[in-house]
Amino acid sequence: MSITDIFIIISASLIGILYLLKLRSYDIYEKEPFYKLLLMMILGGLVSVFVSLVIYVFIPVEHNLFDAIFKIGIIEESSKLFALVILYLIIKKDFNEIVDGIMYISAIALGFAVIENISYCFNSEEPFLLLFNRSIFAVMGHISFSGYMGIAFYIHKKVHKNYIGILVSLAISALAHGFYDGVIFHYELSSFFQFVFLGLVILQFWLLRTALGFSERRFKLNEALFNTANTTLFLHCCHCDKNIQSKELNFRKIKAGQCEHCGYYVFNEESIYQLLKYFCPIKNHKRFIKNLPTHNKILTLDENNSIRFNMHTKHLSADINALSAFLDYCNTSDKERIFKIPVIGFIFKYLGLRYMK
Repeated sequence: MSITDIFIIISASLIGILYLLKLRSYDIYEKEPFYKLLLMMILGGLVSVFVSLVIYVFIPVEHNLFDAIFKIGIIEESSKLFALVILYLIIKKDFNEIVDGIMYISAIALGFAVIENISYCFNSEEPFLLLFNRSIFAVMGHISFSGYMGIAFYIHKKVHKNYIGILVSLAISALAHGFYDGVIFHYELSSFFQFVFLGLVILQFWLLRTALGFSERRFKLNEALFNTANTTLFLHCCHCDKNIQSKELNFRKIKAGQCEHCGYYVFNEESIYQLLKYFCPIKNHKRFIKNLPTHNKILTLDENNSIRFNMHTKHLSADINALSAFLDYCNTSDKERIFKIPVIGFIFKYLGLRYMK
């Protein structure tokens, strides 16, 4: 093995670890142990690549759209699912929320992509340029193909027998993988590659946000969540219509103050985004605020006038219990709305999300 080969292995592996760290950052409610994700990336990648190579011995493949979908897509995605099934005992104790399905199948897909990158670069005249390109497109591509299977497998193991969901997820993953490869194989379709790639990545982020919305590990908003810091915040209470100073109360990235006059919690615009991101992850946070009616300076968001938003200062003041109920209602509405979206709603429903409460 040459020095170049060693550098290829080290570089590809480090890139995989960086992706794994970034992937783990999206697991906002209960992060999986990093060593478990790393173990699944290594073992899952080895198992899925080995199974794929064995199958390819018996099934010849040509570089066309049909084979990309019905051979390459099915073979490689079913190999990743097989790796998750046989390695499940390693993660069984940590596999306790729907997002974990995406995390672990994505770790396996990442391992598959790392091994594939190393293999391709070994045979390239410009290995590091190829590694750079594949580390963007092929790695993100493999991750974006497989999340559907992770959700379906979690539901099957922890919620409800979900054989149909697993088959649906495998079909979607194979189709996504096949279209990705197919537009590369056909020169006349290559101009569509960026659209296919971006579409698959966006769908995967949408799937992740939806899974977060169905997570059972999200805390319920209450006063006990917040810690008091030494920092002073300068805010505007929408209930009293006064500027206030308050000790910073923080929970994760959410910062709040408490009005000394009315006792309401007060949040600035950035913390409103963080509130929605944590408690209503399906929602488009910036669009939600942008779409609020602008005819009044002060908007009341609940029937009891206990949640108020100032359109000018972009501050929110609320009774914490009323705000908790409002955010729960928004998340429940978002979960119901997702099933009504044409095609996407049907897919999410038959992945097994209809079994989630």
